Amino acid sequence: MPRYLSELRYLRIAITLLGFATFFSGCSEKTTTFNGKALGTTWTIKIRAFRCLDRSVIKDEIISTIEEAEKILSHWRPDAELYQFNQALTSDPITVHPLLHELLLHARKVHEESAGAFDPTIAPIVNLWGFGPVESTRKSFPSTQEIQEARSHVGIQLLEILPENQVRKRQPTVQVDLSSSAKGEIIDQVCEMLHSKGLPDHLVEIGGEIRAGSGKWKVALEDGTSSPENLTLFHLQNSAVATSGTYRLNKASPDAGNPSSHLLDPRTGRPVKHSLIAVNVVASTARVADAFATAFMILGPSEGPALAKKMNMVARFHVEEENSFFAITSPAYEKLVH
Repeated sequence: MPRYLSELRYLRIAITLLGFATFFSGCSEKTTTFNGKALGTTWTIKIRAFRCLDRSVIKDEIISTIEEAEKILSHWRPDAELYQFNQALTSDPITVHPLLHELLLHARKVHEESAGAFDPTIAPIVNLWGFGPVESTRKSFPSTQEIQEARSHVGIQLLEILPENQVRKRQPTVQVDLSSSAKGEIIDQVCEMLHSKGLPDHLVEIGGEIRAGSGKWKVALEDGTSSPENLTLFHLQNSAVATSGTYRLNKASPDAGNPSSHLLDPRTGRPVKHSLIAVNVVASTARVADAFATAFMILGPSEGPALAKKMNMVARFHVEEENSFFAITSPAYEKLVH
């Protein structure tokens, strides 16, 4: 028998055996979905792989990664490092976890890029308006004097981020709220964990914010109208998307009967009041998308799109004026979608 025929025969046998192995193990490419609850919301993670996954092991890894990051970055949990940092009434340097230190450095950078619209020291204002861990203000509304008092404890200049994972409060009463970037950071931590396990093709979603791995995943963007017909579908790959808006977490306001948004402007100490109702941001990481979705919402329908254009960021702004809705998109968004 000619050599090439012999080799072809063995190749066919090998392929046949591989086919039997795949058939009996059930390990052809498939999507495995995991669900859970954390951070006061729900999470969904999808993984595509050519190998069998031990569901219990993978889910335990996911839960452990989320739990570990939450115990560092949460300002709600008494056992969390950030919560304990907030409770420390001192101006002495405090050594913090490297992840917290890194996120504070990132928050300072976004603060500078957004001209102060994003500020991690906003916690006193958030608590005052009843959207933070302080329960006594859930149903009350602050006076002008109370707002001014809270603002005196807010400002990135009151927080000194030192080398070697140290942070110093220039004012002992300073408190940090990383809600606008911590969830994105936790998503990024889960993605990194999945990559380290040899599972690069994944989709990680926590509370509506999403990051995709190496494969293409179809995702839907909200526009703030809560209408399923207005969802925009597109493929996400090696990037993340976050949405921020005034259409959630509102409460009645004493000002002209209009609802007060949970989106608070650190520069004024008050809820935002403009026609921008939602912003979608696509970025390389969930941390960046999360932070800038909030920053753009605070900046509003004029300054937000201007900054997105200047920074070449992928962003879509949804505006409601006189009962009509329209979108403003950045040049980078147009290139991505079209």
